[in-house]
Amino acid sequence: MERERRADLASAHRELEDEQQTALGASCEKAVVQGSQPRCEPSCYRAEPADPRAGKKLGRAEIVHLACTRSDVADAGPIILADEIGGATIAVRAARGRVPKPHKKGTWEAEVASAVAEALRPELGRRDVIRVTGAWKKVSHPVTKERLRCVTVSHHVAGMRRALDECGARGPVACEAGGNAAVHGINVVHYRLAEARQLQAAGKDTECQRAALEAVAVARGLPRWRQYVSLNVDQWKRYPRYRTRFDGCLEEESLFSTASALGTAAQIVHGECGGPANPKTTAAHEQSFHTCW
Repeated sequence: MERERRADLASAHRELEDEQQTALGASCEKAVVQGSQPRCEPSCYRAEPADPRAGKKLGRAEIVHLACTRSDVADAGPIILADEIGGATIAVRAARGRVPKPHKKGTWEAEVASAVAEALRPELGRRDVIRVTGAWKKVSHPVTKERLRCVTVSHHVAGMRRALDECGARGPVACEAGGNAAVHGINVVHYRLAEARQLQAAGKDTECQRAALEAVAVARGLPRWRQYVSLNVDQWKRYPRYRTRFDGCLEEESLFSTASALGTAAQIVHGECGGPANPKTTAAHEQSFHTCW
C-alpha cells in the first residue's frame, strides 16, 4: 500500500511538472497585444493600441505627452505617460524657433518636467528640454475608471534620428503595444485589480472574485515565466525601461515588484469578496498573459 501511495504521488507530481512546463513554454505565433482576442474574466480587457504617431520622424521636433498621477491616493506614485487618452492634443510636430529654456528650479512645472525626463531617460538627448504646456486637469481613465490628475508636456527634441515606434518612443523601451508580454502581464494585473475593487464597491462579490483571481494568477505567473525564459530558454531580453499602461515607466525589477504588490492587494480583495484569502490558481491561468488566450 505504501509503494502504491508513493507511486501515485510521484505520478501526480510528474503530471503537475509537465503541466507547469507546458504552460511556461507556451507562446503565441501572433502578438498577444493585437486585441483580436480580448481577455474576458469577467469584463473584456483590450490590449493597449499602438501609438498613432508611430513611424513619424522629423529633425528638430516637439513630442507632446500627457503626464498623469493618481488623484485619489496619498502616494500618487510615478508619473504615468497616458498618451492614449490624450486624444488630438498628443502630437509630434516640427519645432520652429529657438529651443525653450528649462523651467525655473523650485517650481511645480520643474518638478513635473524632471519626473517626465526620468520616465523618458532612454530617449532623452543631452540638449533636449521638457516643458509643461498646460494646467492640471482631472481625468477619469477610460479603461480602469481610476481618477487621474493630468497635464500636457512637450519634449523638445534637438535631433530626432529615430522615428517613433508603437510605444510612442524612440529608444529601447518595451510596452504592451510593441508586443512585450511582461508589460502586457502587469497591465492585466492592474486592470483586474481596479475592476475587482469597483465590483466590490457595487456588491457584486462573485464577479469581484473572478476579477481578483485573474490578477492574483498573472501576478504569480510573471516572475516564474521570467525565470523560465532566462534560465531554460535563454531568450530573455532586457530593456532600460518598460512603459506600462497604468503604473508609469518602470525598470525591470520595479515592474516585477509592482506586479507582486498588486497581486498581494488582489488576494486581499478576493478574500473581502467572500473567497479564500490565498486562492488556488493553475499553471495555465498563471501563464495566460504570454499565450493565445
